Amino acid sequence: MSYKAVEIKGTMGFGTMSMTWTPTPPPTEKSIETLKYVTGEKGVSLLNGGEFYGSDFANLKLIKKFLDSNEGGINSQLVIGIKGALNNATLAPDGSKESVVRSVNTLTEYFPVDMPNRPKMLFEIARVDPNIPYEDTIGYIADFVKEGKIDGISLSEVGLGSIAKACNVFPISCVELELSLLCQDLITNGILQELSSRQIPIVAYSPLCRGLLTDSHVKNQNSFHDNLHPHDMKNHLEKFSKENYGANMKLVNALHEFAHQKKKTSLESLSLSWIVAISGRSNFNGISKVTRILPIPSGSSKEKIDNNLDNIVELTDEDLKEINEISEKYPVQGLRYNAAHEKFTFA
Repeated sequence: MSYKAVEIKGTMGFGTMSMTWTPTPPPTEKSIETLKYVTGEKGVSLLNGGEFYGSDFANLKLIKKFLDSNEGGINSQLVIGIKGALNNATLAPDGSKESVVRSVNTLTEYFPVDMPNRPKMLFEIARVDPNIPYEDTIGYIADFVKEGKIDGISLSEVGLGSIAKACNVFPISCVELELSLLCQDLITNGILQELSSRQIPIVAYSPLCRGLLTDSHVKNQNSFHDNLHPHDMKNHLEKFSKENYGANMKLVNALHEFAHQKKKTSLESLSLSWIVAISGRSNFNGISKVTRILPIPSGSSKEKIDNNLDNIVELTDEDLKEINEISEKYPVQGLRYNAAHEKFTFA
């Protein structure tokens, strides 16, 4: 039997991590309203979630309640990507067969195969387990596609070698990677070139660099560390450390100035527009045709969602050149995560 990658439509997706895996997540009913607005009013069809996004499968429960609240056939138009196979105690990937089986079985408990109008369900192991051959892990997931329990496979935080290994095993629907104006690594390390040559879509997470690339953050930058919640993930990310924050804000402030003075738009609009402009672009950075890139911003209110999704501006080649010059003038300081986590990035 021949298998194909799942088609993902649209120019953007929506991330749900902040709805269940933050120190102070919003009420469930508010998140359901937000998801209805994003999918119903804004036409977003790709939702990104995680088995470990909150305790006791909080994220899966939220998405399940959202789907159950919908009427008509809207659910069948959605694609939902779920990350799993993570050791909850160590937050390290576990690519063993037992781990994959456990995670996919959990997924199908919340989203059973006979669920009316079930969305297309993608599964990905959260990052690459260095202790298990990656092609074996992909094979374990592929077995569930063949059984009809899930619809496709996506990848997470992969390097060039892992991409090749995965593609040799089974069609890959998309690859989830970090991409923003403050994290352009995949453009320079060959991954964008590789995925473009295969025309595998990229799901770009943290497109606003965890809130750093927003007008609100620029306005409140002087009190950032004073207001940072002690359990906020940013406490453990080098870009946000007191040693690196000031240097990185020079870049953010320069981009903010460009957004408002040159493009008459917000910093978050510029940041998302930059990704949309690169997506599918011809003759970019030595790439004849860039693969599709779908940023997955989040948002806790209709106002934020409108600001993110409705204000995409066109960026010319000259605009992209000027943005690149700003980025080169103020190099980003600090690792994407930290030294302990480095082995799991682009693995």
